Amino acid sequence: MKGSTGKKSRIYVALIRAVNVGGHSPVKMSDVRKRFEALGLEDVASYIQSGNVVFSTGETNRRRLTRKIESELSALAGHEITVFVLFPEEFKKAAAANPFDPARRDKEQRCHLMFMSAVPAAVRRKALMGMQGKEYRFYVGGKVLYLAYPRKYDGNRRAIDFEKVLGVSGTARSWKVVHKLIEIAGRKELTPA
Repeated sequence: MKGSTGKKSRIYVALIRAVNVGGHSPVKMSDVRKRFEALGLEDVASYIQSGNVVFSTGETNRRRLTRKIESELSALAGHEITVFVLFPEEFKKAAAANPFDPARRDKEQRCHLMFMSAVPAAVRRKALMGMQGKEYRFYVGGKVLYLAYPRKYDGNRRAIDFEKVLGVSGTARSWKVVHKLIEIAGRKELTPA
């Protein structure tokens, strides 16, 4: 796929942290898409209101790209916004590494993946593992925290500040959202230039 600049485009997935969650930091996704396009990003598609965007660009420096998106969205929101920019392959790898039983994921339990800014220190991972109980199971694989809980605990779980416990910033997505973003990015890969 080639972008308007003639450079070969790369597909990315952007996870915008803490927008449109519980009524905090409300930002219209239509405005987010416009800001992405204003940056020259192409094939911009968003998924639900929780800050998920798939796009393509010839930019290969992910750090620079992330800073540009964060700056643009911070101006839109009026406060600092954190964005995690990932490759579709990273999503696929994270999904494939999910240690929680796939047969139970939809029927009996909920599963979320938290994409983190860094690999948490061993002492912090150990502290989190000590917080497991009947309503939570955890697994940390690199820069991804997997957490699962039985559906019967929907709305009735302990509140855990995972970022504070692990000493990293992160943003979580449900198993369903992760799979949908993989699907959207996969369709973009098949789109002819």
